Amino acid sequence: MVAVSERAKQKLLEQKQAANIAESAIGLRVAAAPTGQWMLVADHVRGDDQVVEHMGSTVLLVDPVAQQALDGVRVDCLETAEGDVELFLTAEIEDDEDDEDVEDVEDVEDDEGGEEDEEEDEVEH
Repeated sequence: MVAVSERAKQKLLEQKQAANIAESAIGLRVAAAPTGQWMLVADHVRGDDQVVEHMGSTVLLVDPVAQQALDGVRVDCLETAEGDVELFLTAEIEDDEDDEDVEDVEDVEDDEGGEEDEEEDEVEH
């Protein structure tokens, strides 16, 4: 299953509106482009689609082939350097005990680094 952030749902709705797709039952289908990248095309819901809705409108359609290829992927938004908001795909991270351990190690490293910075400040003054 493909996860979709609320920001991405809003962006998909905006893209649908910008393409003058007023019918709420038509969504943007994830499809493989000839280049091997993913693209979005307007389409009607098919029986085996994963359907993502936002504000009463179908915004994203993912067929079983794309679902299998994108399993564990999250659709989200990213602001570019130009200030545009673009959709992107990222691996969805599950919360588990290993992730908590990594965060603990990073916290310890940050604390140690902070003490060194304070000592350097004292020496410079």
